[in-house]
Amino acid sequence: MSPGMLEALIPIVSVLAVFGMPVALVFVHKYFKIKERELALEGEARTWAEKKQQALEQRVKRLEDLLISLDQDVRARMGLGQAAPLPDERRALMEGPAGAEPVSAPPDRNKVR
Repeated sequence: MSPGMLEALIPIVSVLAVFGMPVALVFVHKYFKIKERELALEGEARTWAEKKQQALEQRVKRLEDLLISLDQDVRARMGLGQAAPLPDERRALMEGPAGAEPVSAPPDRNKVR
């Protein structure tokens, strides 16, 4: 670059820097403000989904308890007594493999690292 061309570029670059910097700062400020709002909404949606999941699990639990109590009532009315025990072959299917540990709950994704 020749010195004359460099001297011609100095005013152009300085004008761009003077007028472009405030615009860039406002853009960055607005961008991160929007990102913060998105994160807040995502957190609210996650808590709402967890509440709905817990309510659904409680509802299923109540329905299961109701079905079990109805089954016992029907058996008592019909005079069947207790359910017939499962044969050994079927009982083995209901159990897990020998020596297997029970499956633990998945790690909590909501924990802060």
